[in-house]
Amino acid sequence: MTMPVQSPAVWRAVASLDAVARASDGLTLSEVARAIGEPKSTLHAVLATLVEAGLLIREETSKRYRLGPHILALAGAYARQSDLIRAFTEVARPLARELGETIQLAILQGREVLYIGKQEGTQWVRLASEVGTRLPAHATSLGKCLLAWLPENELGCLLAEGPLVALTPRTITDPDALRAELAQVRAQGFAIDRGETLPDVWCFGAPVRDAHGVVVAALSISVPVTRIGVERVEELVRAARAAADELSRQLGFSGVDDRVIDRMGIPSSRRRVAP
Repeated sequence: MTMPVQSPAVWRAVASLDAVARASDGLTLSEVARAIGEPKSTLHAVLATLVEAGLLIREETSKRYRLGPHILALAGAYARQSDLIRAFTEVARPLARELGETIQLAILQGREVLYIGKQEGTQWVRLASEVGTRLPAHATSLGKCLLAWLPENELGCLLAEGPLVALTPRTITDPDALRAELAQVRAQGFAIDRGETLPDVWCFGAPVRDAHGVVVAALSISVPVTRIGVERVEELVRAARAAADELSRQLGFSGVDDRVIDRMGIPSSRRRVAP
């Protein structure tokens, strides 16, 4: 995160919450300071205010800060107010029952995907993600969908930020190979994670568009490799695309393709607005 000039105090609070959220075991004051590059003296009052607001808690014995209960209230309010989350639930619940597989929804945040929706299937599958989890976008079918429709300059900036991390031996870590994969995703309208996030799980993703035709999210179906066959792959690709199309329709998308969007002159900044 880069500190904005307008409100440094708010930035410190947001950055602190983000740092604590990313740490599985919480963070001490010193660790928060190192994570966001701010002095402890500046952050002490910020963290105390977040504790008072219920956004953080501070454990007396370990002195570690963790997310507080008010985060759940805010997350619940977001889910209730979000057209995307409501529509996802309507689409994913019957599909998860029909297929027996887990359906997920994510948005792009920088080089990562943020999981904002999940509907468990009736079949067991071990996943690396829950709602609120972040994973490297290049390693997931959801992320490939979201990266594939970025303007070229934005994609270039993201790829220039550093090396692509390998989560499994199958993860694409070469930028040129990733660009080729994203071009194929855009051409075919879907993405497949072939054991690139977890070695024993495949995921089938498709883009979700808003009323302007902008790709704002992606939907995926996750399946253990033991339940994968040629016919099953075709079925899951069709199901992922149909579900994403239905979700897009509920968000107001009428079926206008990218070439029309480009002619409409929608700026790139509007193509990445999270719901």
